[in-house]
Amino acid sequence: MNLVKPRRLKKGDTIRIVAPASNMGSLSKQAVGTGVKNLESLGFNVELHPDIYRSYKGTAGKPEERARSLMEAFMVDSVDGVMCCWGGFNSNDILDHLDFSVFNESPKVFIGYSDITILNTVLYQKAGMINFQGPAFITFTHDFLMPWEVQVFKDVLMTPSDHYELHASPLYIDDPYFYKHPDIPVKRLENSGWNVVREGHGRGRLIGGHLGTLLCLAGTDYWPSLKNHLLFIECDEEDLGPRNVSRQLRHLQQLGIFENISGLLVGRIPSVLGLKGDQSIESLLEDVIERDDLPVVTQMDFGHTNPIATIPVGAKAELSTENKVLTLFEAGVH
Repeated sequence: MNLVKPRRLKKGDTIRIVAPASNMGSLSKQAVGTGVKNLESLGFNVELHPDIYRSYKGTAGKPEERARSLMEAFMVDSVDGVMCCWGGFNSNDILDHLDFSVFNESPKVFIGYSDITILNTVLYQKAGMINFQGPAFITFTHDFLMPWEVQVFKDVLMTPSDHYELHASPLYIDDPYFYKHPDIPVKRLENSGWNVVREGHGRGRLIGGHLGTLLCLAGTDYWPSLKNHLLFIECDEEDLGPRNVSRQLRHLQQLGIFENISGLLVGRIPSVLGLKGDQSIESLLEDVIERDDLPVVTQMDFGHTNPIATIPVGAKAELSTENKVLTLFEAGVH
């Protein structure tokens, strides 16, 4: 199958918000209003499709309903981009109900993260469509939108470039439970930059996302070929601490992943997970990666802290630990 790219987003385009996994019923009207306002400030029209409020066993509808809602967003000419409301759980429910030719024949910008890792991966592998791991609608509901986050979103999705360098953000916010204390401002922290675990250079197409979600595909027909890819992974605040993360990393090792990829990029792990000391993410990686020639970097700006980089899944890139830069050698849009 030929790899296809969506058309770049531009001001005046319509972005439809979809819910392939959990529904958006628990998000306050105030937060929704903020999200719409922030996206409109970038020049977009925002369409909140009513299906995002459907409810079925903790999700936004039965698997076939969620699959149909997603495909319809790609088949409607008035929709220019498709953004997930957030992740949640059970995107893998809908895989058997998707017609992948829909996405290959009518590619559009598709973006999300967390549980949407399932769809980011499969739409690249099965539909041959470059798509994007990055800010979801929930990200734009924050009062604390970060300039670096917004700029990378605009650069990658609206301004195609065959040479784009991604460096560390100057600031970051590590507060996954911000919504529980809306009266207390979040703390912006100085970013010391990426942490190099193993030095080197690696080239390949980008693939990855939330580690536990990605591993839901292991052993299925949807598990991707990762050979010669740059794999990016991250964990969220609900990943149950270092023992669970260690188990997931060991799973990757036993699948032979570290022997086949060309580089490993790890997003910033929320501090509430307690990965520190001899159970830091760097220490856990040392236990499972035997290759000295595999470049490995941690504390990158994607995942479940802020800012969240917009990463084109399926695009060619190079990781350089010497310069601490991820260079995109292929635009994700045209």
